[in-house]
Amino acid sequence: MYDEIREAFDQVHATEQMKQSVSDYLVQKRRKTSENTVRFRMRSLAPVCALLLMCIGIGNWYFWEMPVSYVSVDVNPSIELTLNRRNRVTDAKSRNKDGAKVLEHVQLEGKDYLEAVELLVESEAMQPYLTTDAELTVTVASLKAEELLSGLENSVVATHYHGMCRSADMETVASAHDHGMSLGKYQMYQLLSQYGSGLSTEDCQNISMCRLRELLVQYENGREESVTDNELDNMQVGCSHGEQQHHHHENGHYHQ
Repeated sequence: MYDEIREAFDQVHATEQMKQSVSDYLVQKRRKTSENTVRFRMRSLAPVCALLLMCIGIGNWYFWEMPVSYVSVDVNPSIELTLNRRNRVTDAKSRNKDGAKVLEHVQLEGKDYLEAVELLVESEAMQPYLTTDAELTVTVASLKAEELLSGLENSVVATHYHGMCRSADMETVASAHDHGMSLGKYQMYQLLSQYGSGLSTEDCQNISMCRLRELLVQYENGREESVTDNELDNMQVGCSHGEQQHHHHENGHYHQ
């Protein structure tokens, strides 16, 4: 039986064509195996590359774009600057119609916060609002508010325009934005609310800083009654835009 089987296999002879077919098959098999290995490795590396790119993107956003400080500039125009970790302006937003008019004439993004604020207050568009009874207020919300305020207090904001520089909690920023208000206006609303002024956020939004400040001084001096409708109408007229206390200087900033 065994001899018969061996004799049967001895009679099988591979032709050249069969040998070539087997060789081609083996080469193709190795090639597919190699390609599959490469594909597998590439598929394995893809998530790693994606994670690396994501980390780079997050790092770039964290350093350059992530908001860490807010600077609100209020006269009647209300404009709010968002700063990154390098104290550079990443966004400038108007918080009322007058603010929108002013921002049409100045470009603040990318500038250092101090340069941006000085350009803003000294712009031709802002000058009509800086009248004899204007109340320029700059409000800062930041973990490094002391550093930012120090720069502002030594700038033309305080030395020439006699602006008031103050700080606010970072938590106040979210509340102000929820009401569509600048940080400075919202903080004034909070102060007046403590005295029972009866003013709403919408009321304060339509009143200039000089009028809000005048009202706050009244309460600090002992006033007790809420604001009447007639008073509210008069307050919403705004400050006088007649005689200007400060004038734009073509040869640069004026320091006292």
